[in-house]
Order: sequence, then structure tokens, then C-alpha cells
Amino acid sequence: MTSALNTPAPGHRIERLLAKPGSGLVVLLVLFVIAMSFVAPSFLSFGNWENIANQAVFVLILALGMTIVLIARGIDLSVGSVMGLSAGVSAFLINQGLIFPLALLAGIGCGLACGLLNSLMITKLGLPDFVATLAMLGVARGVLFLWTKGTPFTRYMTPEYRLVGGQVKLAGMISIPIIVALVLCVLVSLMLRKSVIGRYLYAVGGSPDAARLSGISVPAVKTFAYVVSGGCAGLAGVILAGRATNVAPTLGIGYEILAITAAIIGGAALTGGRGRMVGAILGALTITLIANAMNIAGVTSEWQQVVTGIILLLAVLLDRITAYFQQRQTSGEIEQSPQQETASAAVPKQVLS
Repeated sequence: MTSALNTPAPGHRIERLLAKPGSGLVVLLVLFVIAMSFVAPSFLSFGNWENIANQAVFVLILALGMTIVLIARGIDLSVGSVMGLSAGVSAFLINQGLIFPLALLAGIGCGLACGLLNSLMITKLGLPDFVATLAMLGVARGVLFLWTKGTPFTRYMTPEYRLVGGQVKLAGMISIPIIVALVLCVLVSLMLRKSVIGRYLYAVGGSPDAARLSGISVPAVKTFAYVVSGGCAGLAGVILAGRATNVAPTLGIGYEILAITAAIIGGAALTGGRGRMVGAILGALTITLIANAMNIAGVTSEWQQVVTGIILLLAVLLDRITAYFQQRQTSGEIEQSPQQETASAAVPKQVLS
């Protein structure tokens, strides 16, 4: 009888499923892959999936940083421009004769510095996250245009950079960018699930006022989130420079939309307090699979941008639906708890046991 009392109704099961962020994403991905295998058999080829993995790496690295910012109830619109500027820093310094490892570290450091500037504008000047990161988007993109004078940085490629960029594989489809992305996934997962700063991120995103009353430094947590996001953008930029073999002034344009879309599809909430590493992986994979399918189908780049915008809109709508059902589920559990206690008291202990 206990199992009968605790068995949820079919409607409640559906609500619980809809309340889980990114719950139906795996099913949709499987159905999408099956459908594409009939439409375009080349979609399942090893070479195509190798290309998908290499393309997904950059979206994934950005989506991980974006997920951390969204958890802390922020948003970073500058990641694409910071990505391009960081790539330009590394390429320029290599051309100037700086040793390869230091040039890469300088590019990543550029991303960290941009993330720190974003956080200072937000926490010290009181600018909204949207405005501060939009300003950084314009500044970073403008600096790269002025620096390159409209001409891409070239002649910086070395054998080491081809390896870092993934042009040279370590074994099969395994490359340095894939290994870097996997290591970063593990670090982000451990940080969000096991560390104090992870708990602080969720607390600040859930309720900044409550977190402040609990003794958590909200500005410090926000600073951490934006620095990590900037660092991820810098890391993605220096790797992409090795794969693209040149740094054009337009490098990174549109990646901020892909990162935000991937993070939201993966379950991160625009209202903060929700997000996970696995969701970022699923979101990045979804975005890359759709883009790959459109390329195979011969869809032009202009229409691909339209589809990406529609996917972002649907992702935000899905986020609102998930939040609605989460609120319903929470309210239902609160209301159901006293009723269950009353029912338990009314049923004889022999029956319950």
C-alpha cells in the first residue's frame, strides 16, 4: 500500500520530466541523428563525426564559461569578441618572436583580463551585466579591427601550433583541443558539485540578497564567474587560431550567441541558480549537429543565422517552461507534505509497514 500511495500519477510524471532542465534533449538528439542518417547517409561517416567533434570543442569551452556566469545570474555577451582578441594577441606575439608557450599564455591572460574588466564594471560601477559585456564586445572587436587594420594575422603557424589547434591528431580523432575540452569539463563539474565556490555560485544565482545575508560576498562570486568566462574565451581563441591558420578581424563573431544558446539548451537559466556541466556538453553538441546538418543540406550561411536565432528563441521559451513546471512541482511538494503526514497518521502502522 505504501508503494501505491507514493506512485505518482501519469500527469505528475510528465510534469517532473518537464521540470528537469534539458530532460528531453538526449531523446531529441537521438531522434535527430536517426532522421539525418536516412536523409544524408554521409552524416554518420567517421570523417563527419570527427569534424563535428572538432567544431563542438570551441562552442563547448565557451558554453562552460557561459554556464558559470548564468548560474551566478549574469550574462556575458563579449565572449566572441574576447575570443578573437585573445587569438590576435597570441598570433601577434608569435610573429614578434615570443616563445610559443608564453604567447599562448598571453592570449589566455587577455581573456582573463577582459573578464576581470567586465566584473569591475558590474560590481564597482553598478552597470547591468548586459550593458557591461555589450560594451566589452564593442571594445574588444574594435581593438582587433584597429590592430589588424582589416588584414588577418598570418605567418604565425608552427608545428607546435598545428598540434595545439588540432590539425595534427594524437590518435584517431583524438586531438589536443578535445583533450583540453574534456579536462575543462571535469574541472568545471568538480567545481560546481564539490567546491565551496560552486555552492556560492548557486546561492548568488538563486537569491543575491539571501546570499549576502548569509555572509557570501556577491561581488567576489560575480568576479570569479566573469573571470572564468573570460579565461574560457581566451582559451578557445588561442586554440581556434591554431585551427584557422589565420586571425581575421572577424574571428569569433557570432560565437557569443552559440555559447548562450548552448548553455540555455543545456539547462542553464537566465534567471540564475541553475546549470550544469553535462548540460553545456549536450547544448554544444546540439548546436554543432544542427549546423553540420544544415551544411550537408546546403543551407546558406544567412539562413543558418536565422535558424540559430530561432533555436535561441526556442531555448529561452523552453527555459521558461522548465521554470514554470519547477515552481509547480515545488509548490505541490510543499502542499502535499502536510497531507501525507495526516494520511500516514490515519493509516495503521501495521498497514504502512
